Amino acid sequence: MSFAVPCILVGIMYVLLTLFVLPKLIEKEEGPNTKSQIIHSFQNALVRNYNLIILGNSGTYRGINPDIINIPSYNFSHDNDTYNQLYYKLIWLEQKNKKFKYLVLGVDYFQFSFISDTRNYLYSPLFDIRYSEDYPEQNCWEEFIARTNVFNFKRVGYLLNVFKKKQNLIFQKENGQYIRPPKETKDMKTIVSINRLPIQEKYFKMILDNCSKNEIEVFLCMLPVRKKVLTNYKESEIKEFNDFICSYINNGVHFLNYSFQDGWNPEDYTDMIHLNAKAADRFSEQLNDTINKIANRNN
Repeated sequence: MSFAVPCILVGIMYVLLTLFVLPKLIEKEEGPNTKSQIIHSFQNALVRNYNLIILGNSGTYRGINPDIINIPSYNFSHDNDTYNQLYYKLIWLEQKNKKFKYLVLGVDYFQFSFISDTRNYLYSPLFDIRYSEDYPEQNCWEEFIARTNVFNFKRVGYLLNVFKKKQNLIFQKENGQYIRPPKETKDMKTIVSINRLPIQEKYFKMILDNCSKNEIEVFLCMLPVRKKVLTNYKESEIKEFNDFICSYINNGVHFLNYSFQDGWNPEDYTDMIHLNAKAADRFSEQLNDTINKIANRNN
């Protein structure tokens, strides 16, 4: 009995530490957590003025700097966002009466291949009720773990770093772009499928239909891809994928495919797939030039 009481007290202290102290320490070490990123992303999407919105996954989230685009822009991307989530972001903006003329929609060779659910505990309260219909009933216990990460004992290691003087290079800009320093990544740990799920194809088309209805000009943008990543896919698979995207091109939808562009080196990436901040600025300059040429031609 006497042994049980200290164990219970230690357990309570650990849970309190994990819930209220560790998140602050981790944010100093790792930058803003997922919840903080999403909250600030939606808040800034409401208060900022822009005529171009950027939607996509981590590639566009880190790889496009809105400040370099001449048209007032905001980066509303986030890690692992798939087209169903991007569609409901678009609907959310519409419901909030946010008007804009241009959309840069991220495209890559694997974004159609899965349906992301790790952020549903944050997205579901924000999105239209129809969003939740695409997911099976969620387990409340799993949601609690996702919210708190309370049982990830590895995170206690962050306590050891709290007194270290380390410049925090991980941050989220007010323009929506997320900046992360390089990681040592030599090989792809997981080869993500190039196959497309019907549900993501459906939402991809719904995004384009919504933009057509609201007279929003769309730039489907595929960022530069490292050659080592491209070798994971067959040439026939890449051709079929690009043909699929090209089937949606019209006067209001443009495909800007930089995936095979030369001039990008491993030093331009933070890991196997994400451009670093300096390379993102360089890419954004190219993107800005192309968007302005097309926009001016169409006006």
